[in-house]
Amino acid sequence: MKRRDFLKTAGTASLAAPLALAGTTSASTAGNRSQGGLTITWLGSATMLLTCGGLTLLTDPCFGEGDKAFKMGDPNEMFDLAKGPNIKFHRRLTPFQGIDLDTVDHVLVSHMHEDHFDQEAEARLAKDIRMIAPKHDLETLTQKGFSNHLPLDWGEKTTITKGDVIVEITAIRADHSENPEIAAILGKGNGYWLTCSRGDWSYSVYWGGDTFGTQPVVAALKPFGSPDLFIPHLGGVGTTGPLGKISMNADDTVAFANSLKPKKILPLHHSTYELYLEPIHHLAAALEPAPFGLDLVSEGTPVTYI
Repeated sequence: MKRRDFLKTAGTASLAAPLALAGTTSASTAGNRSQGGLTITWLGSATMLLTCGGLTLLTDPCFGEGDKAFKMGDPNEMFDLAKGPNIKFHRRLTPFQGIDLDTVDHVLVSHMHEDHFDQEAEARLAKDIRMIAPKHDLETLTQKGFSNHLPLDWGEKTTITKGDVIVEITAIRADHSENPEIAAILGKGNGYWLTCSRGDWSYSVYWGGDTFGTQPVVAALKPFGSPDLFIPHLGGVGTTGPLGKISMNADDTVAFANSLKPKKILPLHHSTYELYLEPIHHLAAALEPAPFGLDLVSEGTPVTYI
């Protein structure tokens, strides 16, 4: 069975609108400096707009809404591993905030599961838009008609510039499960270390993608030091199915953060879809005694880091 076939379809900040979560708090890092500033707008699931100066990156594009937001296997249901999961539509619980695709310079993809690159995004994105994606997904992107892609394998990097903005992007190993056999079934994906610079301003971001803080992932991150911002994927997906847990829960995230020692944490991959099993307030509770700033924001709320 090919990679990802288990899930494939057939064929703290300026908090304008904080999440209404009992018992949670949000740290604030609003502001701007004349030289720089990175604004992140979470659009649900793992979809973000990262804007620095005139440069904008879009991550893991998912634009579908309602009861049929995207179609994919269901890792939360029990199924025969020899046959694969039930392919079905998945429900989005929140409205999509919308996006002006004309503002997007590059798309940054962690992996090609449909809860990270959905059918609506596939239809709406220009086929010649610049895609930075795992090397393992080059064939899939080509089959979908996308022609302008830069594949990155673990440890490979690229630099993009626009005006006085420089963003260095390094692909980091991502382990979709703590079980190596399950991780191999789900396919090879990327996390990314981004260093955004403008003048004498610089800011580092580690966006983990669908990974756990396994020993190989932590070892790959060690040369980079501690990031200014850690963006983990949560949701505890798969805990009720035969694959087991294939996205982190709160305890996994705390353990990972303790090894990374970031200044801030901005969690994604929660609340948007019915697919996500663990509520995000579990993370706020688990981090309450920890020394990390936690930003919990509503979808569509811009957050500026300086």
